[in-house]
Amino acid sequence: MTGCGGDVADPGNELGAAGIYMSSMAVTAHLIDRATVAQGTGAFTFRLDGDLPFTAGQTVDITIPSPLHSDEKGNARTFSITSSPADLPSITIATRLTGSAFKRTLLDGPIGMPVEVDGPYGSFTLHNKASRPALLLAGGIGITPFRSIVKDATERRLAHRLVLLYSNRSQEATAFLDDLNGWARVNANVRIVPVYTDTSGFVTAETIARETPDLPSAIAYAAGPDPFVRAMRQALLDAGVDPDDIRTEEFPGY
Repeated sequence: MTGCGGDVADPGNELGAAGIYMSSMAVTAHLIDRATVAQGTGAFTFRLDGDLPFTAGQTVDITIPSPLHSDEKGNARTFSITSSPADLPSITIATRLTGSAFKRTLLDGPIGMPVEVDGPYGSFTLHNKASRPALLLAGGIGITPFRSIVKDATERRLAHRLVLLYSNRSQEATAFLDDLNGWARVNANVRIVPVYTDTSGFVTAETIARETPDLPSAIAYAAGPDPFVRAMRQALLDAGVDPDDIRTEEFPGY
């Protein structure tokens, strides 16, 4: 669904763990904050004018009615929500800053800029059975749904064990690492494993098996750019994970 740019692609028939699709709605929202959260990555927070309940891991469509910049890709994008339901009536999205007209408008538009938010969409959400651990594989901006899931699990004191393998090219390019480590310090069920391709290589079947001792009972989730997700699916299969226990979400980036 979102990816290289925090933008999400259709997950097709990869149903998320809880298998839910909430009724979608459209509400007006206003940009209230923006911040750089990693090298080349920005986060944008909007305050909703109406109700938009969602489950951690879901997505929304955001439309800028009067963009400052325009191109052939249009004025709407799909994003994973990276905040948690506890943050409502505000929601936060994060995206790689690719230079598209849409993202330049997010950067250059005034605080208070109105947008339309439609959603929520998708079923890339944490499974219900807490006795089965969750293995989360994030590539780059694929961290966005997992930040929401880890934050929500910590806030609601869920019993799920969560292992996050988070791959980036460098620590400087790793968004939300301080947040994630902070939740891991207060939630004994959360384990964060950064993987930097410029120093420690890539996530492999061996990495997965080493870092997830209870792998046979885990539900695995992979999110990020399409090549990363394809590689993680194969690595999970090579590590012996049942295909029925793999959930994916591809981020095309735009």
